[in-house]
Formats: sequence, C-alpha cells, structure tokens
Amino acid sequence: MPLVLLTSDDHALQQAVRRGGLIRVTRGIAVDARAWQAASVRERQRVGLEAVMTAVGEWRVLSHRSAALLWDLPDVDRPDRRVHVTDPLLGTTHSGRRVVRHAAGLGADEVTTVDGRRVTTLLRTVVDIVRSTSYENGVAVFDHVLHRHLLDVDELRRAFAAWPTPRGMTRARRALRFADGRAESPGESVSRVRIDEDGFPPPVLQQAFGPFRVDFWWPRAGVVGEFDGLEKYDGPEAVRREKSREHELLLRPEVRRVVRWGWSEVRTPGRLQTVLRTAGLPTGA
Repeated sequence: MPLVLLTSDDHALQQAVRRGGLIRVTRGIAVDARAWQAASVRERQRVGLEAVMTAVGEWRVLSHRSAALLWDLPDVDRPDRRVHVTDPLLGTTHSGRRVVRHAAGLGADEVTTVDGRRVTTLLRTVVDIVRSTSYENGVAVFDHVLHRHLLDVDELRRAFAAWPTPRGMTRARRALRFADGRAESPGESVSRVRIDEDGFPPPVLQQAFGPFRVDFWWPRAGVVGEFDGLEKYDGPEAVRREKSREHELLLRPEVRRVVRWGWSEVRTPGRLQTVLRTAGLPTGA
C-alpha cells in the first residue's frame, strides 16, 4: 500500500490516530498506519518531507539534507525532520521548528528538478552537505558519489575552490582526501573513519577471494572484516549462506580470522576498536 498523505482538521485526525488507523506525520497530516509500518526508512523520510512542505506551503528551492534525500545521498547523522531550503533573498539563515531557510546565493545552473520539486543540483547539494554535516557523513557522501561515478574528484575540488566562504571547507577537504569510491555502503564508509581514528592500518577494500569479495582485508594480519547492515540478512537461508561463506574464507591459508560488526559497534565509541583488537589486528602501520 503506498504512503498517501491524508489532510484533515486536527480533531478528526487525533481520533483516527488514537484508534490506530493513522500515523501522524506532522500537524494536520497523517498516513495509513499499515502502509507506514511497511515502509522503509527512506520512504518515511520522503513522506515526512512532503508532509511538512504540504503543511507550510514551502515554495523555495530544497537544499542541504532535504535535497540530499531526493538525490538519494547517504545521511548517517542524527535524523532531522525539518525541511531545508535555500533562499537567496535572506540576509541570515533562519532555523524554524519545521523549516530551515538557508541564506545563500543560487545560480541558475545550481537549480534543477527532481520528482517534481525544485532542488539544488547534485554538485551544489554535495558541497552544501559536506560543509554543514559531520566529517563521517561527508566521507559517506563522497564515497557514494565516487563509487557510482556521479561526480569526480576534480569537479568537487573545483567547486570547493570557487566557494565564496571558508566555513566548513577544512572538514570538507579532509573528507574528500579520505574518500574512496571502492566503499560500497555508508556503513563501510563510517567504519573506515573509525578504523583510521583508532589507529589501525588502512585495509584493502573489496578484496576478492575466489568467488567472494570482502569489505575489508588486512593481509599482514590475515584478518577479514565485514560490515553487516540490518538489511543484509532477510531470513534463515541468508544466515546459512553467510556462515557457509565465512567457512570457505577460513579454509584459505591466508585468512586467519573473519570478524563482523554492525552499526552498534560503529556508533559506540571504542566498540569497533575492541572488536578489531580481539581479532588480533594491531594498531599502527
């Protein structure tokens, strides 16, 4: 069942929400509860964006995290349900409860349309995002666009050089230097940041072992590392396949250990470091 926005007076909506048939998205707007439960995180984010824009009548150019959502860019920072727009007529940025209006110039070549909405172009969106979000998120965004050949390093550097203000650029340039298009998921990108911060040697990415490819490989230590996202296992059969794959890897003489981690280890300080040290991976080059 598709997620369809339902508008109503607040009293009627509250009654339907109490009965459990609807889920409130924002004031005066709800969606069918069954459709909401079946929706992915991204689908819910898109519906939230549309709901706020419907409620406030926002007509300006979507930018920053809102544009990144429409461009399907990674976002590993804390959720932000506000709509982000850029308004060249503003002198200062205004952060409201539901809308953030960024004061910045926009050239005609920096605006396009995605899914019927006026948004900043992919290049402008990426520059805005990596300047205004965390270093980890910047790395994930750069890895994503480089992996999919959506942008290249040279055009990103040119965009940085042309940017009129220095705010956020030191972090953005550092993230671009660290970026690697071989990373295939945001979890792998943030894992790389943690591995680097914890002082472990840089791994080989996407190393092939016969028919298998692994996320991380430290040849001197003989350690294979795998980031396991929540979506990776979709039932008992998938779990059995992964166990068989791990067994085959461990039969290879160069592989001593196969270690796995997920978002919990990546997001909790020190946990990934403990996992890798326990696997026998030394710090240092």
